[in-house]
Amino acid sequence: MSGAGDRPLFGRGDRYQSHRPDYPPALFAALAGQAPGQRRALDLGCGSGQACRALEPHFQRVLGIDASLDQVRAAPPGASRYLVARADALPLADGGLDLITVAQALHWFPLPGFFHEAGRVLRPDGLLAIISYGLCTVEGLEGLVEDFHDRVLRPWWPAARWQVIDGYRSITLPWPERTVAAPEAIERRWTWRDMVGYLDTWSALVKARAAGKDPLVTFLPLLRARWGEQERTVRWPLRLRCCARP
Repeated sequence: MSGAGDRPLFGRGDRYQSHRPDYPPALFAALAGQAPGQRRALDLGCGSGQACRALEPHFQRVLGIDASLDQVRAAPPGASRYLVARADALPLADGGLDLITVAQALHWFPLPGFFHEAGRVLRPDGLLAIISYGLCTVEGLEGLVEDFHDRVLRPWWPAARWQVIDGYRSITLPWPERTVAAPEAIERRWTWRDMVGYLDTWSALVKARAAGKDPLVTFLPLLRARWGEQERTVRWPLRLRCCARP
């Protein structure tokens, strides 16, 4: 990782690959169990392929699609196939998918167009799963990261960011909702350095830096001093909303 005042020496897709928390494997096992088959799954807004890799043990073919070439290029080699495309113009045949997952990305999509495409490419009873995780909390440092997110970075977050934090509860899904039992949280044991790497992936910092500001540099001494050199438990509440194509 670069020093506190340095710009990262790698692309944003690489930072996502290195520092974003992985989803619990049990989440994808539960989704595969609710899908009408295990032939084909798509992770849309796939980033650097975290969800794709988690889907691979459960489906014969896994496809990841993202609008960002930088993100897709950061995906490590594996069984998944990756494409660059828009969520409302999927280069896929009709009715060929058992599952579509959207992990932490729905707020970037033009929803009417995406929901239309989801209905086109899913097979009957195919599952659409909207996955998100809320703002993390840190053991023994309650309120520190929350203040940085909610107050310091507020001018730089897009309005849709608050939909993610709320678990996309305000979004009306295209078909009747289906309950899928899944883990309730993501937990990791991290050092302060791990946390800085994760914060550096936040899109609000990208916008702030484009405007000539870097709030992370100012926040870093406080974070390091209060965290110390030990590992702490970091916890993200995990949210899942699912619906099945009629």
